Amino acid sequence: MSFQTPIHILRYFFLFFWTCLQVTGGSAVVKTFLTDKIPKITRNKTEYPVNCTAFNPTRKCPPNYPTNTQEGPDRPSPSTCPEHFRWIHEDLRPWAHTGISRDMVERAKRTANFRLVIVDGKAYMERYRKSFQSRDTFTVWGIIQLLRKYPGKLPDLDMMFDCVDWPVVRSSDYSGPNATSPPALFRYCGDDDSLDVVFPDWSFWGW
Repeated sequence: MSFQTPIHILRYFFLFFWTCLQVTGGSAVVKTFLTDKIPKITRNKTEYPVNCTAFNPTRKCPPNYPTNTQEGPDRPSPSTCPEHFRWIHEDLRPWAHTGISRDMVERAKRTANFRLVIVDGKAYMERYRKSFQSRDTFTVWGIIQLLRKYPGKLPDLDMMFDCVDWPVVRSSDYSGPNATSPPALFRYCGDDDSLDVVFPDWSFWGW
């Protein structure tokens, strides 16, 4: 008997397996196949240094919490901004000539889930409505990591976040000679017909 192709090999294997099931009643063969133990893989437990108590705004980070991260000494500093930075300028283009006023931020509150304010390197959050799962929590957590990694480099900010995927700031509503400036609203998704400012969805860290 010769096996011409892998298909022939599989065919005879299943034929042999089926014959064993018929002869032994299946118990011995099935037991052999099902009792093989899967080796356990040892994984290092990830520890996060932030240990905050819920509803205790006076609690501070532990004294041994890292306040800065040293970049690799052999990693060269880029002389120019990466190519994808152009999308930052594109997303902020509607406010390039006017800037973003407080009124533009306040008008984004209509659909925002929370507001994030950074003052003197500290982050403050005001929640307006519950977001999907833990999206708001991990968005703020990502900002905190940036504050820790780059102390003193993040400017004071006042930002509105909408944690729903679909954009709501339609560009057609803010076009024309008498149109007002659009509200400044951050979210995780955008398209060619909207002016929502796209922001990384860091909630995948926690899902």
